[in-house]
Amino acid sequence: MPSELQNPSEFEGRAARLLRERLVITPNEASYEEVWSYLTCCWLLDVAVWRFGAQADKRRFLGNVNRNTFRRLWWRAEILGFDIDLAQFGEDELVNIMERPTIAADRRLARAIAHEFLSRVDSGAVDSRMQLMREAMKRLLRLTPLVAFAALNDGELRSVVEDSFNSAAAGISGQDRASVGRHHAGTAVADDMPVTAISPGIIPIQRLTLMDVAYPPTRAFDAGIEQEFESVADKALLIVRKTGRVTNSNLREMAAITSEEAREVLQTLVRDGVLARRGVRRGTYYVLSESADESTVT
Repeated sequence: MPSELQNPSEFEGRAARLLRERLVITPNEASYEEVWSYLTCCWLLDVAVWRFGAQADKRRFLGNVNRNTFRRLWWRAEILGFDIDLAQFGEDELVNIMERPTIAADRRLARAIAHEFLSRVDSGAVDSRMQLMREAMKRLLRLTPLVAFAALNDGELRSVVEDSFNSAAAGISGQDRASVGRHHAGTAVADDMPVTAISPGIIPIQRLTLMDVAYPPTRAFDAGIEQEFESVADKALLIVRKTGRVTNSNLREMAAITSEEAREVLQTLVRDGVLARRGVRRGTYYVLSESADESTVT
């Protein structure tokens, strides 16, 4: 081995492929922590120490699902397949795919995302690349409660993923989604599938771009989309008035938003004096504050 690591992405991309080819185990066997603890500590300890250092987090050596030196590499190759060059990804970019259970559990979806991402980005544009990945994943995660990705054929799946990346790129650049096709400077494609509302709240969906239609291609709750925030806030208040409390999870059941967005809404309502935070050990929930209770509940 060389004395120091020159290119982590190159090493991990090649190592992932090698592990998947040479380590003949089933996904069921690979799900056991003991397998990876044994492999790391008894057979490849020198490689793990060389990669992360002797003082690294113990999870690099034990079989932690997301942090073990070799377990995460094997699963990347298993889920994303050999057609994708893992060396072209940064660590955070892969984490955005692999550490989201609803995405990684569907190999076709994970691979479609990886292919679409690599087809759009320029090597070396780290900040821009990461921002594109985060924005696209946020939009795809909004769709997971509403779209059965496993039921889509390959063409339909690619269309959904492509639309999510188009919307993300438009949000980043501040352009209209119709003018953004790839995340390269000076590149644009026309959106040949206009969406027209046929009545309030009802929109014909031709390419399953439900969340792109329902939510503008910008960061959640940024300036200019206060109406979206107010809509989710109203749903939170509706829940708390009906059930006596509202949580992050049951708010997300009513509104197609991420956990982070739900938390932002609830915390904003607390700062505004509308809700009061309760619970710690058994989970956080929110109730109407005393002032809101007096002024809004009849």
